[in-house]
Amino acid sequence: MKQIAQLEHNHIQRVRFHTLIGKGLFLFFLLLVAPSVYAATLSITPATGVYTAGQTFTARVVVNTSGKKINAAEGTLTFNPSELSVVRVQKGSVFNLWTADPTFSNTAGTISFSGGTPGGYSGGAGTVISITFRSKGSGNTKLQFRDGAVLAADGRGTNILTGMTGASYTIAAKEVVPEPETIQYIAPANTPDRPTIQSETHPDPDKWYAQKTASLKWELPTDVIAIRTLLDENSGSIPTKVYDPPISSITLDDLDEGIQYFHLQFKNKEGWGKVAHYRLAVDSQQPSLFEISLPEDADMTNPVQTLLLKTEDITSAVTRFTIQIDGGEAYEYIDQNASGTVTLPPLDPGRHAVIIEAFDQAGNSLIDTFSFTILAFDKPRFTEYPSEIPEDVIPVIKGITRPNAQVQVRIKKVGTEAQERMVQSNESGEFVFIPDGRLPLGVYELSAVAVDQYGAQSEESDVIRIAVQKPGYLRLGSFVVSFLSVLIPAVSLVLLLVLLVWFVILKLRRMRQNVRKESAEVHALLQKRFEQLRSVLDTHVEKLTSTRKTGKLTKAEKALVDALRKELQVAENRLTKEIEDVEDIVD
Repeated sequence: MKQIAQLEHNHIQRVRFHTLIGKGLFLFFLLLVAPSVYAATLSITPATGVYTAGQTFTARVVVNTSGKKINAAEGTLTFNPSELSVVRVQKGSVFNLWTADPTFSNTAGTISFSGGTPGGYSGGAGTVISITFRSKGSGNTKLQFRDGAVLAADGRGTNILTGMTGASYTIAAKEVVPEPETIQYIAPANTPDRPTIQSETHPDPDKWYAQKTASLKWELPTDVIAIRTLLDENSGSIPTKVYDPPISSITLDDLDEGIQYFHLQFKNKEGWGKVAHYRLAVDSQQPSLFEISLPEDADMTNPVQTLLLKTEDITSAVTRFTIQIDGGEAYEYIDQNASGTVTLPPLDPGRHAVIIEAFDQAGNSLIDTFSFTILAFDKPRFTEYPSEIPEDVIPVIKGITRPNAQVQVRIKKVGTEAQERMVQSNESGEFVFIPDGRLPLGVYELSAVAVDQYGAQSEESDVIRIAVQKPGYLRLGSFVVSFLSVLIPAVSLVLLLVLLVWFVILKLRRMRQNVRKESAEVHALLQKRFEQLRSVLDTHVEKLTSTRKTGKLTKAEKALVDALRKELQVAENRLTKEIEDVEDIVD
């Protein structure tokens, strides 16, 4: 028995070993294949729903990239225009670049979109567009993709779309409350048919009007000899007031608020004919109350808010509203189900003002304003990042924010334009950002903003800085090179200045020697020339006196000679002084 048990034990161990080996090989095969398989899908959310005829609802086209980064998507949806009509189409949060705004046709029953983002997107449920529908008929209706494409951010624009999932909605008929049964008047044979009543003031008996004066008219057949009328609140009364001869029009002044009926009957020789009943709905007063508020449990971080619309109108219902958000273009909203609520389009964080005008069925209105603040949730926080890295290292930067959120990381080198990248946080809120390649030398600033899966946006994170530098030995070598590159030109410049000064000194010294030599020669020549002038003057004086009997000069001649002698002496002294000044300047 022990041997049998041992054999069974060994067999079980071998089976477990082979099973473990098989699982390991299978996992290894998945790891080899998985990186090369990428799949993206387009779908519509909600995929199902039950709505009432005439009700508005919103569907979103979402993209799931399955972890692959994409930068564009396009598609065309189809719907039955007899069952649905598009009220508006809004851009989603995935793409920020559109070749053309999303378009729709309620005649052809199509919706088209084509958008992209240079920074790329990766996520599981990114909103591409939001479509607001109004249901029309009752029954089952489908919203399907006719075509589509999702392009990978791989530089080649690879279409990685593998599936498109449409939606199916059930439209229930609007409940109609039957009017109380009325007793019909049975007209005798050959009496007039039911009159046709027309009104310029109240042309549509199914609508409400603010005018309290109604003008009614009808055509009288040739055989009518009398008519009778009545105005009351009963839809099936028999008129009692007789007009003989008959009239073809009537004006009803100061009508009561609410619904009344004008009854008209023709008479010929055979008797009174069939009765016509014309509905007159009058509401001349504006709604008595209109208040806007938020639900008590409103999540103010959600960009899509639903407002409560509290209205009171004694006479006619308030179902039509015009809504203006932050001074933008007003749009119309019909509260078909009298829900008393309106869902606003996605709003950015911050203060918002809404102006809503409420209309009753007669067109009387009352305006109310309401302000609220969309809160940004807590800003993302960088948890792991280097303050300095070598230029040959690609940094890995980690942070934390809301789970399953799209994180827009902005990175810029100081003094340049910022670049943006989208990353996805996991179920724990952790996200990882790795630059596309090595960062050039410089100081970089990084910040992040997160958008959660519901479209709520966070505050911007604190800015972190990363310095990209050369390795240590290269920085030392660069310092030495930088130092020498400054020192060598400085020393060269000093030596050049010294040589220049020495050259100038030698030049000045040589010039001074030359000037002294030349000035001495000029001074000697000057003395010689002035001595010659005096000698010539004396010779002429002697010749002149020898020709005179007295042997003397006249007073005039003697004065002239003395003046010449004096001027010669002054000129000699002045020139001698100038030569001495030149010698002093050189010295």
